[in-house]
Amino acid sequence: MEEMVSSIWKNKDFLWLFTGRTISQLGTSITTFAIPWLLLQLTGSAIQTGIAFAVGFVPYLLLSLPAGVWADQHNRKTMMIIADSGRLILLLSIPLTHLLVGEIPVFLLYAVQAGVSMFSALFDAAYGACLPNIVDRSQLQEGNAALQTGFSMSRIGGPVIAGILISLLGAANTLLFDVASYAVSILTIFFIRASFSEVSKPKNQTNMLANISEGVRYIWNIKVIRVLALSSMLVNLVGPGMDIALIYRIKNELHLASDWAGIIMAGLSCGMVVGSLGIGQVKKRFSMGTLMMISTIGLVLPPFILTLSTNPIVILLVQFLIGFMLVAWNVQTTTIRQSVIPDHLLGRCVSIFRLIVWVSVPVGGTASGFITEKWGASIFFLFAGCVLCVVFLIFLKTKLHSAAESYFKIEVSSYKKLQ
Repeated sequence: MEEMVSSIWKNKDFLWLFTGRTISQLGTSITTFAIPWLLLQLTGSAIQTGIAFAVGFVPYLLLSLPAGVWADQHNRKTMMIIADSGRLILLLSIPLTHLLVGEIPVFLLYAVQAGVSMFSALFDAAYGACLPNIVDRSQLQEGNAALQTGFSMSRIGGPVIAGILISLLGAANTLLFDVASYAVSILTIFFIRASFSEVSKPKNQTNMLANISEGVRYIWNIKVIRVLALSSMLVNLVGPGMDIALIYRIKNELHLASDWAGIIMAGLSCGMVVGSLGIGQVKKRFSMGTLMMISTIGLVLPPFILTLSTNPIVILLVQFLIGFMLVAWNVQTTTIRQSVIPDHLLGRCVSIFRLIVWVSVPVGGTASGFITEKWGASIFFLFAGCVLCVVFLIFLKTKLHSAAESYFKIEVSSYKKLQ
């Protein structure tokens, strides 16, 4: 195991990927905190914040399927650079408008959210398919865990930095840090020498609809991928909405300052860092299927605790628990997808999977804003806990943890025979 991990860190292309993604995620984490805060400052409405969150996902959902096909047919590295450039320009428009005009129209925030979402669909389609071409297939679990560590560390710093910067510079100017992070990401992608696609991958000559249909059939015919997608859709129905409800509770119910709010929101990322750093040791004792089951159970409990408690320390600890469990879930599910799906289908299958998983996010975000403003954050947390209980029951009914473990062992064994 130690040799495998060290070989990942000796891989210069992986180091560039890790560096670029970690810095970019730090910027994204700052923006994810700053824009809802800015919307609440401008409107004072959780409903408006929820609607803006939903609007930001519509282009993503519309563009996900063609983006996946493009990722399988065109240069994935170029797609990622174009996407980062687009997001950089869009986010830069907010502080520039604030500087030149003196105020920020709510419409501009909606438009930027939508535009960033569109470019994120392009980036995610290419990025989700690149790792198997940068590291060996047998190293995917370690590679995903390392990337998750960088992501988690960024999310720790993001809310804390955002909270401090908002109090010093204002929410609009805080977004300049995300603008700079996209510039860094573009540079690191340029430095990666490895191709992001298999050299011998087949060229698809069929039309867009036929390519999308091929990916849909592949996902639907593989039970473990199908059930994972549907279960993840339910998780995302309430997960992002819990962030909206929690920010509302911190700002409007507990009346905490922005820097305190950043510390509480960073609790999630602290748990993710601990989880991602410890997953290498944990996986020695537990199988992939067992880790998936433990993480599913662990995600059910936090919303019920948040329903009953408004103590900031308790909320911080609950955020830590959520982060820890999310890492186990994300690393295992991502590794399963990358191991089972062939490279020439990976771009579109990842996009189709994400479309299924994220189609519930706009609904959940809007519902969170409406429920939270009308009846309080506790009612949404109670609703979230009930939905996650359904996910746990699906796992038990389908025995998904056992199926996932079997598929992973078969695919890794087949890959090793080809070496």
